[in-house]
Amino acid sequence: MTLSDLRPVTLISGKNNVGKSSILEGIFLFFDHISPDSFMKISQFRGGTFPLHTVSLWETFFYKMDADNPLRLSVTYNGENASLEYKKDNSYIPANDYNVPMDVMNQFISYAKSAYTLKFSYHKGQYSENGHFSIGTQGMIRNATSSLENNQFENFPLIRFINATVIMSDSTLIDWVGKLELQGNKDKIIEMLKYMDPSISDICTISMDGRVQLYIRSDKNLIPLKLAGDGVNKLLYIILAIIESPNSVILIDEVETGFHYSMYKNLWEVIGRVAQKYHCQIIATTHSYECIVGASEGMKQIGLSEDFCYYRIERNEQENIAYRFSNDVLQTALSVDMEVR
Repeated sequence: MTLSDLRPVTLISGKNNVGKSSILEGIFLFFDHISPDSFMKISQFRGGTFPLHTVSLWETFFYKMDADNPLRLSVTYNGENASLEYKKDNSYIPANDYNVPMDVMNQFISYAKSAYTLKFSYHKGQYSENGHFSIGTQGMIRNATSSLENNQFENFPLIRFINATVIMSDSTLIDWVGKLELQGNKDKIIEMLKYMDPSISDICTISMDGRVQLYIRSDKNLIPLKLAGDGVNKLLYIILAIIESPNSVILIDEVETGFHYSMYKNLWEVIGRVAQKYHCQIIATTHSYECIVGASEGMKQIGLSEDFCYYRIERNEQENIAYRFSNDVLQTALSVDMEVR
């Protein structure tokens, strides 16, 4: 499947099992591929766990779990074409280049001999990477080389994945809010949260019995953030993820979850404004017709129609197909009640 001409804000929809989440996972894997735990991160996004002593951890990423059929991803970014390929390798035996105890290393070697390792290769212009992932009872290790001098690796855009199973810890939220307060920028969060709930006037940290919590001030009452509703919590999560990650790619699976349909337009106005300010690219999925309408209207309302596009994913017997709508075309389709999900 190919998605061409993505915009700074891209929304994807389609029926169940057409590959919406797989698109986000593929993008995440592409930019995070050099991380030894990239497969485990996506498994956590899925809300599942896989035993580290089996190759199930990465086989679930292959079509029909067939690791004999290589997994290939191609992405054009910063004006250059890049490709990443994973394939099964029965011949590679990891060397002990990791300064780990030999008894631990022997577990990786033993499993590589009894099963297999996963080979990867990455290319962009004159730059290339080659390496292997090896798995064992103690986790996963990565061996890799690059075409740069001293085996340096190219920097990739920071990428964040947000869905219903990705829960930001209280300590992380507290740190992020505290940092903005020290910078004198906390009012920017309040301004955005008011789109969801106009009664919100402040967000602060309070320590009680040695435990620090975030509180929202709403109608002069202090309410623990956790009790302020799923919408407020998720919106705060998204806002802070963007502010803390300028020039990054933010992936949001089922973006509508936690929000009442009447708030979708406001939600997309907030996402569009903060993403533009911090130069982040947003790629999101949805099942909701109302969310599609809200995205189209919200992005138009803030003058960012040209920065938005929508894809409808369909599957036939041979392949998955992505149909692209500019916001102008989408608005026309919506005006005549065309089914665009």
